[in-house]
Amino acid sequence: MKAITPTDPKQRIAILDELRGFALLGIIFNNMLYFSGYNYVPFESLKQIVDFQFNENIYSFLDIVITAKFYTLFSILFAVGFYVQLSKHKDDSAGFIKIYRRRMYILFVIGVLHNLIWSGDILLTYSLYGFIMTYFRNVSSKNLIRWSVFFILFPLLIDFAMSFSSNAVVNISSGSNTQIVHTSYPDMKPEDVIVTFQNGAIPEIFVLNFRLVVWKYIGLFGLGFFFKMIGIFLLGFYLGSIGFFTEKSKSTSLFIACLIIGLLATISAKIIGGSTYQYPPTLPNTLYKFLISVGQIFMCLGYIMLIFKIVQTSSGKKVFKYLIPVGRMALSNYLSQTIIMILIFYNFGFNLIGRVGLIPTMCIAILILVLQIIFSNIWLRYYKFGPFEWLWRNLSYKKRIKIRIDNI
Repeated sequence: MKAITPTDPKQRIAILDELRGFALLGIIFNNMLYFSGYNYVPFESLKQIVDFQFNENIYSFLDIVITAKFYTLFSILFAVGFYVQLSKHKDDSAGFIKIYRRRMYILFVIGVLHNLIWSGDILLTYSLYGFIMTYFRNVSSKNLIRWSVFFILFPLLIDFAMSFSSNAVVNISSGSNTQIVHTSYPDMKPEDVIVTFQNGAIPEIFVLNFRLVVWKYIGLFGLGFFFKMIGIFLLGFYLGSIGFFTEKSKSTSLFIACLIIGLLATISAKIIGGSTYQYPPTLPNTLYKFLISVGQIFMCLGYIMLIFKIVQTSSGKKVFKYLIPVGRMALSNYLSQTIIMILIFYNFGFNLIGRVGLIPTMCIAILILVLQIIFSNIWLRYYKFGPFEWLWRNLSYKKRIKIRIDNI
């Protein structure tokens, strides 16, 4: 019986790494809205430092094409990675599951530490769903998609049932129905959040970040996010099991259908309006949540198929090959994005938080991405894994894994 070993870089599936690299591009554009403080600055204050309407148009565009789509893509790819590794070790699935669960435990610890400095961490959540996926490893493809649809729709069905008995409406993200800022919290004034980031001592910033983490998880619980994410992970597991990332993603008609459905659902949700944090739910808000979910999943699938079509062309293949190292170093690049953004925006760095609009922030994000693409391509000429990936593997397999490439 072969020993359980890390996946050799030569055995990796290139398109999955290209998609991971692409997902990181979208994730940084979503996260920059919080790192830069744009979501925390009251609208009246924003009007004094930026061309407010122009910035809001950009914000709306990002909300349609990026918000929720790229963490969905990353989640699907995470689940596909599990399927690929499980298939590789099917002769010793018990041994693989033991090591995989250890990997998820280590990722959980990394996620907890990451949460201390960045309230928008996704690693802790991914580690928990990685554990959950192991219990579905023997479920057939047909039942995987059934479970996926069930978990995605379950919180919406609960909202639908509760909407008929809803009276008072509370928005738990702001405590008010009057929106004066993009993101606010019941126990804090918007001004206090941004002022703490700008002027607070490091311990005060850590305390504030912890409060944001708490409110994030309270809001996500009310949203039904945790059930929905099980469904999204199982969808990724299902897509891996049916070979979606080899042949089925090449379908032009499926690509067009997913993109149209996703865009129509997302735009319809914006027209209807609503809040993913409203509680108790109302019928219109339940419809809003449903459209948001349909939009994020179908647009995500559309993005996957779009990338597949692009890399089939000679020019697309040449361009996207530079994203392969970025995807192979997804953990290192994700964590380094946090470190770089904190140094740029927090007050123990350049303290730009709440002081610039979306255009400068987008330029900063693009610069970071360019540097990460260059660094990743250079690093993997000499090393088999990214620095954090290497550490993760060492801890998972309880041995020191060789990182340098021989004969360079």
